[in-house]
Amino acid sequence: MTATTVAPPAAAEAPPVRRGPLRRALPVLFPVAVVAGIGFALHGRAGELAALVLRPGAVPYLLAALAANALAVLCSMATWRTLLADLGPSVPGRTATRIYFTSYLGKYVPGAVWGVLAQLRMGGAAGVSAPVVLAVFLLNLIVAVLTGLAVGPIAAPWTIGAEAWWLVLPGAVTLVLAVRPGLLHRLAAAAARLARRPAPAARASDRGVRRALAAATASWAAGGLHLWALAVMLGAPPLTALPVCVGGFALATAAASLVVVLPDGWGAREALLLLALTAVLPWQEATAVAVASRVVCTLSEVLTGGAALLLTLPRRSPTDPKERT
Repeated sequence: MTATTVAPPAAAEAPPVRRGPLRRALPVLFPVAVVAGIGFALHGRAGELAALVLRPGAVPYLLAALAANALAVLCSMATWRTLLADLGPSVPGRTATRIYFTSYLGKYVPGAVWGVLAQLRMGGAAGVSAPVVLAVFLLNLIVAVLTGLAVGPIAAPWTIGAEAWWLVLPGAVTLVLAVRPGLLHRLAAAAARLARRPAPAARASDRGVRRALAAATASWAAGGLHLWALAVMLGAPPLTALPVCVGGFALATAAASLVVVLPDGWGAREALLLLALTAVLPWQEATAVAVASRVVCTLSEVLTGGAALLLTLPRRSPTDPKERT
């Protein structure tokens, strides 16, 4: 007797997933919150920026500062894209750029969660699983903070002195990671445990980690050059100010990025920058440079991110009904 095969009944079509009001409103609320955060960062700074622009010979320095920070932003994108390409499925360059800059501008909204949510939503639409998105986000954060703290100590001889020997520890950790990149995943697992989250399942290759470390270091160096241009504009000695500005900017920004309750570390970064800048400038000029740095960075990031989002707008298909009407 032969067995008969019974075909399984056809699966019923799954009902469409209904999105709640908040989720439907998120694509509108998120850009509004970003614009509000940018406005908060620039609030009351118009007069100070105008005073800087009107200084004799200031325009070339300001343009150099804007360009240097724009280069830093692009290098930070290269860090993230390196890890994404190493951990996840292949994502078109235009799509990856849109994901990065949408979440990047989300840093102006208080709390680090908004950038993560933007990456999860847009990454999911591009075929990147949530575990991979979270792994890339966490590894990118660790790489950025570690390299920032590693570059920071080059300012120590002029700011803190020999008492700052302990600042070399992050640099030693970064050097060890460059030699043994696999240790980065242990750091990521430890960070996940502190945040009471599961450890990242995806693992980056040794080559990918080294490339990410190199791109992040280049980002800090370029970012420090914008501060150097502003400090020299206000009278700092160029040779002494270079290590102070590069190291001070990296250390202040990396440390302030951990203060997630403030949009882009607002206030915390300026306080740390003042400690470094007073080594090469009087207190009043150092304050002016710290304030100008915030304005220049905000303008540079908005212009760079906005241009990237405009250049990567989704292209309409020739068969799109809207094109035929």
